[in-house]
Amino acid sequence: MNVLKENGLVLRKISPKLISTYKSDLLILVFLATVVAIAAYSSSFQIPNPIFTDFYAQDVWFGSDIPTVFGNITSVNSDFGRNNKHPLFPIMVFPLVFGIGKIFNLDPLSAVKVFTTFVASLWICSLYILLRLMNCRRPEAVLFSLLGAVSSASVFWLMIPESFPLGSATIILGLIFVVLTQSRSFSDRWYVAVNVMTVSVTITNAMVGIFATVVNHRWRKIFAIGVLALLVSTALWIPQRVIFENTGFPFQPGTFIGEKKFVSVPNEGGLLSVLSSFFYQTMVMPAIRLLDSPIRPDWVKLEANNLAPASGSIWGLVAVIAWTGLLCLGILGFFSTNRHPKFRIVLGLTLVAQLAMHSIYGVEETFIYSLHFIPLLLVLSAFSLFTRFRPLSLGLAFILLISAGVNNKAQFDFLTTSLWNYGTPQQQVAAQMTLRPGDPWPRNRGQVVLSVPGGSLTNKAFYAPGGSFSPSPGSFGVSIGALDSNGNLIATSDDIPIDEIQQKFFGSLNNTALGVISETEFYHASWSALGKNNWQLNVQPVGDAATTPIVFIRSVGPAGAAISSLDWNGQRLLINDRWIVKDIPKTAKVYLGSENTENWIGEESNLSSWEDPYGWGVARIELNQGNSWTLVIEDNFAGETEDYTPLEISSRLLLNLPDAQFVDSLTAQISHLLMGVIGDRVYPSDPISSPLPRFRDGAYQMVALARSGNLALAKRLSPYFAENDFFNSAVSEVDIPAVGIWALEQVAESLQESDYDQWLWPHVRRKIDIILNLLSSSRPGYPVLSSTRFPREEHRDFLQIDLIAGDMGSVPSLFSVNPNAGVMGYRALLDAAMLADRTNHSAEAALWRSQAQAVKLVWQQLGLVEASLNNGLWPSGIAEDERSVMAELLGASENEARDLDGHFRQAIATAHQWLMLNQPQQVWSTLRWLWENQSSPNLYVWAEHPSDLDAMPMPESFSQWHRLRGRVDSSQPTMHYWTTAEMALLQLDMLAYINQQEGDVQSLVIGSGIPEEWLRHSMGVKGLMVGGNIVNWTWDGQQLNVEIQGDIEDIQLGSAFPIDTQINTTFVSQSA
Repeated sequence: MNVLKENGLVLRKISPKLISTYKSDLLILVFLATVVAIAAYSSSFQIPNPIFTDFYAQDVWFGSDIPTVFGNITSVNSDFGRNNKHPLFPIMVFPLVFGIGKIFNLDPLSAVKVFTTFVASLWICSLYILLRLMNCRRPEAVLFSLLGAVSSASVFWLMIPESFPLGSATIILGLIFVVLTQSRSFSDRWYVAVNVMTVSVTITNAMVGIFATVVNHRWRKIFAIGVLALLVSTALWIPQRVIFENTGFPFQPGTFIGEKKFVSVPNEGGLLSVLSSFFYQTMVMPAIRLLDSPIRPDWVKLEANNLAPASGSIWGLVAVIAWTGLLCLGILGFFSTNRHPKFRIVLGLTLVAQLAMHSIYGVEETFIYSLHFIPLLLVLSAFSLFTRFRPLSLGLAFILLISAGVNNKAQFDFLTTSLWNYGTPQQQVAAQMTLRPGDPWPRNRGQVVLSVPGGSLTNKAFYAPGGSFSPSPGSFGVSIGALDSNGNLIATSDDIPIDEIQQKFFGSLNNTALGVISETEFYHASWSALGKNNWQLNVQPVGDAATTPIVFIRSVGPAGAAISSLDWNGQRLLINDRWIVKDIPKTAKVYLGSENTENWIGEESNLSSWEDPYGWGVARIELNQGNSWTLVIEDNFAGETEDYTPLEISSRLLLNLPDAQFVDSLTAQISHLLMGVIGDRVYPSDPISSPLPRFRDGAYQMVALARSGNLALAKRLSPYFAENDFFNSAVSEVDIPAVGIWALEQVAESLQESDYDQWLWPHVRRKIDIILNLLSSSRPGYPVLSSTRFPREEHRDFLQIDLIAGDMGSVPSLFSVNPNAGVMGYRALLDAAMLADRTNHSAEAALWRSQAQAVKLVWQQLGLVEASLNNGLWPSGIAEDERSVMAELLGASENEARDLDGHFRQAIATAHQWLMLNQPQQVWSTLRWLWENQSSPNLYVWAEHPSDLDAMPMPESFSQWHRLRGRVDSSQPTMHYWTTAEMALLQLDMLAYINQQEGDVQSLVIGSGIPEEWLRHSMGVKGLMVGGNIVNWTWDGQQLNVEIQGDIEDIQLGSAFPIDTQINTTFVSQSA
């Protein structure tokens, strides 16, 4: 018989007549699928995104592995350690998610949400079909299907990217197959397919396929089908292994042995909790408690009161009573009816097996498997329809539908609303930005570090365009706004377009209270340092602007943190019992409150204190009656233990040049470098983004500081670069010893101190030995490393294979070292020879100069000019004999060097080569392009290029931005001190540099980067540190007056000067 029963479905070929016969069922399926899809999709947006994507939020959602699963279905490089329990889940789901993303042009998270919505629709449709095949009438099937939709299992899991929704669907499909086997026979291939399907998503769900086979076959056939299903599953696993390389083989004893850590025998209370969770929490969610997580400090641990299943609400109590009655009637019907004998056997065995398994397995996480239980329990309760108590059953089901739906939705809403307040501070800001998109929020670009030079990390302030400010990492945020005549907020420093903001530093290089002023159409605001962690804000209105300035003290800011308490006594504002805002004008109005309060921007409260457990406290200071207001921020934290040693700002560089932008740019570079120093370390970016020093970046910073005249500081920084040999941040690189020698010799040459030379000599000698070993060995760098210094204990296997060099002596063709290493190795050998001369090691000096020539010869033979466009002339000088080739190649690659995505450092390095080629017009073209594309207007900073970030891998957790309520997107830091250093060195060399052509008498080149139009003006420079000489020069429009403190005699002029320019030279003694 093809017809199962009067109200059953018919198995026939799809035809118009068949469709007409089951038109009502099809319409119901469409209705159920649509309703559940809408509910699941909308519910997914109630959950904070980190729950889906952030591995740090693993286990937060009732102990589940959502971020891991998200990675499994969106990336082939994910951790597939779960594969042992979910054999074919990746290869089933990943292609679908990938296809959805490509077809609809969705990001991974959006594609996953679409996929889970599809699975939810599949789940409800399968459940309805199963109920109809059980001979339930259409209204009854709809009612019980909707019960499944409002169950806590569905409400809390159907929208979640986990294996459970799809695993539950395979259980339902397996049960559908069992029902069908009662009315017709199926070939063995069907049984193999069902066994493969049920085992594919969750390995323990294979019990449904196994039981389906057992009730329909003898033992020999059962064994054969099982073996064949295992072989097919293994065959499907093979391509999965090829695509997802770290997936393990699940069908082995080790799979189950590895799960024994999740197996335990529960005590009496634990067993009752498991039983309650299995039978009750699956349908009705009890009260949820949010506990402190011992392993996720920023998140919470969710705990449901399973022993009080009705604790969720009064609706929960009604639901528990109705569900209990419905289950009892279902059990009665299950044992009293004669219908579906095979199906009842499979259902009963599956229920018993699931309950027995979860009584000892994952006893603390029973609820995460609830989607596996709910179809079994719903089908069990549906047997109540086959008893004489059918009307009662329908009544209870209807009551349960309403009560469970209301209770579970309320619990879900409570949970999801609460979770928006948790996560890392950075995630909390992102969550609130989603909830309150109309509020002002910090910028993700343009931030710079302000600091007393040399201050500790806690002494670093963060400033953002427009005047937004945080006095210290993890302090709070200050933003400035403007109110119209009606008291409405019309603009803030966070949202004024960055191209409408004018900024500049004020103060001098020798003034430790360097400040920054921001000018907008609404106000002018300036920040200046008054000392360690003390800052002054001055706000002035603009002209006749009919606006009132307002200052916000918020938890969010350039580098903010939670504000848990505020106290206002009429004279000073105390923040978190630490920070004090004082000198608040008596005419100002101060309002305290919370950003979680509706209309917090305009709320006028009379509170004098405020506490906020979630840290969203806010103070608004409305500035009235005046033309200028000054606020002072002080750090009142007496427990600070960090030492602070003020830096000696020894630079006497004075610039009197006709181009103010050039002066501002050079001044800003040196200021940024000084403010970026922490103790005796420099960092590649702001210390929040990059807590580890990076050798190469730091070497350029040290040289730039020395060239700017800050010799004491450069000397203070030297030990790190002298004592460390290979590691550039967390990665070993072969050119680091050479870069170190170049930088240290630049400092030594400027210092002209014999004691420093003697201290430096053994370090340079060691580094030279390393370089020579690299250049003469065709083996990896392990033998070489025995004499090297490391910044910390590292595993030797971490070294990159690019440490392989080659024997350049007997077989020059094997010279395969990284071109940069060879180039800088040449420079290092010459610089080391200069140090050897000064320390009376003449034999070494001669040997190293000859070896430098050998390196240069190999470099020329291999034609490596194109690979040295960024350093061939400066700083290495190896391409001096290839100047014409350099010029030709630089001209061809000029556009490539200007990468609007942020490859600014490369453009500066290329411009430096043009300077050495006496092509100032090319240099100025690059300068103007850089000035037009600053990260923070007129503060002359540029961001790090993504390729530089990729080249320096560092765990994301190293960045501390996730600990702050600041930048939400911290993937590309604004400050890039290598770029800053290269810019400073380029501009200094444009004014004067030493020509380092090998074998020639050293010449002082003055004004190589000066454009002709400057010569129409009087100008001068004082305090230039050039190759151990202090140079002052002035131009009066006719002649050049040069004053040199040093011993260099030959002077050359840049191409802009007339050929017959008269040079008056004066030599000053060192003591002067």
